[in-house]
Amino acid sequence: MKKYNTACPSGFPEFTPAQERVRQQWLAVIREVFEKNGFLPIETPLVEHEENLVAKGGNPKEIYVLKRLHDDGEEGHSGNAVRFDHTVPLALYVARHLNELAFPFRRYVIGPVMRGERAQKGRFRQFDQCDIDVVGMENLSLLNDALMPAIIIQIFEKLKIGDFVVRINNRKILLGILEIFGVQPQKYELAMKILDKREKISDEEILEELESAELTGLQAQRFLNFEISNKNNDDVLKNLREHLAFKTSKIFQEGVMELQIVIHALKAIGISESRCRIDLSIARGLDYYTGTVYETTLLDDRISGSICSGGRFDDLAEIFTGKKLPGVGISIGLTRLLAQLFEAKILQPDRSSPTEVLVIAADEKYLSHALELGTKIRAMGFATENYLEGKKLDKQFSYADKLGIPVCVVIGENEVKSGTAQVKNMKQKKQEEVKIKDLEKMLKNVLE
Repeated sequence: MKKYNTACPSGFPEFTPAQERVRQQWLAVIREVFEKNGFLPIETPLVEHEENLVAKGGNPKEIYVLKRLHDDGEEGHSGNAVRFDHTVPLALYVARHLNELAFPFRRYVIGPVMRGERAQKGRFRQFDQCDIDVVGMENLSLLNDALMPAIIIQIFEKLKIGDFVVRINNRKILLGILEIFGVQPQKYELAMKILDKREKISDEEILEELESAELTGLQAQRFLNFEISNKNNDDVLKNLREHLAFKTSKIFQEGVMELQIVIHALKAIGISESRCRIDLSIARGLDYYTGTVYETTLLDDRISGSICSGGRFDDLAEIFTGKKLPGVGISIGLTRLLAQLFEAKILQPDRSSPTEVLVIAADEKYLSHALELGTKIRAMGFATENYLEGKKLDKQFSYADKLGIPVCVVIGENEVKSGTAQVKNMKQKKQEEVKIKDLEKMLKNVLE
């Protein structure tokens, strides 16, 4: 008999039932907060035309193309590819539904994306992203740029993930720095992509890559070392306004003024500086970002990298529509975040099953009575499961233990005769006899 490799392909995650329950609970919280802030749900295709994904930021080396295993003599590659994020599909969605949408268009989408990058700890080739974006027609207020981190902060505080900070910057500030250091404009985007690797590789490697991109050693060093006193956000803004580049570079000045508007709006919303802080090293590697950019980090050494990121894109959809449709968005990397929280035991799921009550027949003869009782308990509003395999009681209790089911209700000959049931609290290992008419009150007390 042939042996098959049943291991998960590298970079493709798989959660246990207990972990999946946590994931579903998180998704419910994320959806609730998105919708309470006025975002509309949409679903976009997992597959788009390859040329469209590459046209706006997709790295061809990381994009999975769609082809049949056997092409029957036809061309193998269909011309379609799997989405690598939700932002380019948003631009295509807007292009397809332009005349049906009300602008500004506020949407959220939750679902898988795929990237053919090197699988490593905390990074996957398939992962769920939870995105919100606002797209305007011709113009979009910078106040929307403040809304993005404010919503993410609401979510993470509700999920109680620990201490975290949203780091915020404006790409125009970095472009202005490249400009005053004499870097050629055609090298700007490559320099930004290299800087975006700063938390993944050493400063020495960053300098080597910048010099390979034909920045002089001095330009590379100055760009890497650009920083401003960061005692607090107001200090950073003040020092940026006093920087030489503010007087000599128009794009630098634009970036500073835009960042100032966003920071002041966050303050008006009531966001603490401990939650949202200016960090001038944030670049974001995707070239469709044009202004505000965000990276969110957990302040826990066990969790590496960004757990949520995004930014402003002033011309993402224009290539597909011929119209100016500026937007801003932010995305939670849900799979990556959960995987790290589970591995670090910051999240420790205690239940695999949503079942609150397992109804057990003490003997197969009483399975019909157990089914009837299960229906009654379910009607009381409790998530209820019947054990139907007719095994010994210890096996049935073991089943409940493994799934984390908190209560077992047992019915047998004596219980049928007396109109009672045995209720076992699985955590406390206590069992008592209860009249069927008092069962709802008893279960409420145990399950509170």
